[in-house]
Amino acid sequence: MKKTVKILIVILILAALAAAVWYFADSSKKRSDLSVDLRSDLSNPGLSEIYPDTIPEPEQKKMDLPKTFRHEAGFSFSYPDGFSVSRLSASAEGAGETIVVQDSKRQAGFQIHLEPYNDPDTDITAARLARDIPEMKVKDPQDVLIGGASGRNQISTPRRNLISTGLAWVAEDTGTREVWFIFGGTLYQLTAPLSNDTLLQRVLNTWNFK
Repeated sequence: MKKTVKILIVILILAALAAAVWYFADSSKKRSDLSVDLRSDLSNPGLSEIYPDTIPEPEQKKMDLPKTFRHEAGFSFSYPDGFSVSRLSASAEGAGETIVVQDSKRQAGFQIHLEPYNDPDTDITAARLARDIPEMKVKDPQDVLIGGASGRNQISTPRRNLISTGLAWVAEDTGTREVWFIFGGTLYQLTAPLSNDTLLQRVLNTWNFK
């Protein structure tokens, strides 16, 4: 992979809150390749072990998602009561941003990393990951459609120009659910511990581009 600037990642785990917060640093240049450095590189134990007592899956399936986060880039999603949203700039130049959605008391959450992206090839596939990031351990890759939600927690008839095709998989090295997609010149990288996979899927079902 060709990279002009070495990306520096600093991972800060707030042990007192039993939750993970990620800070990213990068150059202000738009990216034209996928990079493993854009995702949290957690060593063992994996991210799932940071959330040993998270919200049980049956409860994740039934949780209401009454709150809505709207970003000036033109996307929105719903999330549960009791969760906070933190926005962390990736660099002093303002390139890139990490959004952390978490309930620190219940040890649940996920993160969204946004990065400017100017490659005309906007398809993220398992084959492309193997080519661009051969060191990444990709398990159970699945194509996904992101966007098209209408109203709270409802899926509408997809509007083709407001839908992104992405890839979801399990990262074996970190034990996390990864969902990556590109839309409107931005690379979106969503990460959650597998113990919060159901919650992340429900949030993605409310995702909307405008």
